[in-house]
Amino acid sequence: MHKNATLIAAALIVLALFLAVPAWPGTIPASLVPEGARWIAHLDMEKFVATDLYGYLEKDGKFQIKSRDLDHWLKMDLAKDIKGVTVFGLGPEDDQIAFVVDGKFDKAGIIALVGLDKEHRETPYGSYTLYSTGSDEYGAFVNDNLLVFSEGRAAIEMVLDTAAGKTKSFTGSAISAAFKDVPSTAFLSGVLPDLSGLGKEIGQSKMLEKATGLFFLAQEKQAILQVRLQVTADSPESAKSMADVVQGLLALGKLGGDDADMAKIATLLESLQINLDGKTLKLDFARPSKEIADLISRGRGLQALFD
Repeated sequence: MHKNATLIAAALIVLALFLAVPAWPGTIPASLVPEGARWIAHLDMEKFVATDLYGYLEKDGKFQIKSRDLDHWLKMDLAKDIKGVTVFGLGPEDDQIAFVVDGKFDKAGIIALVGLDKEHRETPYGSYTLYSTGSDEYGAFVNDNLLVFSEGRAAIEMVLDTAAGKTKSFTGSAISAAFKDVPSTAFLSGVLPDLSGLGKEIGQSKMLEKATGLFFLAQEKQAILQVRLQVTADSPESAKSMADVVQGLLALGKLGGDDADMAKIATLLESLQINLDGKTLKLDFARPSKEIADLISRGRGLQALFD
């Protein structure tokens, strides 16, 4: 039980960090994100690659191993050629999630690779071309440096309509305004104003069942990784209840255990700061990037959080 409590508490700390580990990134392509986007997550690869955290992980070799197949097939260096990736949801289903990747692509090579699928199709859509496979995956080049893909054709079409100026972008929305609070040094950020849009998984969480919105960011300053997870509750009382839940998990988590990974995570929990401001619960975490990289790189590393 102590181990489970430690894992849950640690997951609260590193929620934003885990999204960054696959190494995606750049400036949000505002002209491509539809007005109806329900949530947005964004990672700036250039800023992430410039961190000490990335340097430690690259030296460890784990990133190189994970990306070498993509580097081979797509003829690109992910860390250098990808500038940014923005992920957003247009509805509660997986096929309503869209990815926009900003980078330096071998466009002809990627199209040729898609063409190897016997069930692939190329469909004109306005001034664009939709590429699809038999597994209902869709993609399109907005231009030579912007690639959008999704499991759903409707999501792709919404993005392309926005890019063509046929529909409004998200720039005048509450989500866009929320991103103004993201510091320029952040390499990862996300805004989820309506958690109900994430589906039943969120509804099953006792921690978040009274939450109405979520904001997160990660940045590095002077070799210190800083992560903030900010949750907005439906009332000050609910926010207090959530804070109590976190405090209880931390108390159990700090009891640690015999497992070395769990003991290390329990030590990291001591850096978590919990602050209440009305309906807002803020969880702030700061720790040397070297410690985080070591934990990720050791044996199971942070994979232990999912065991």
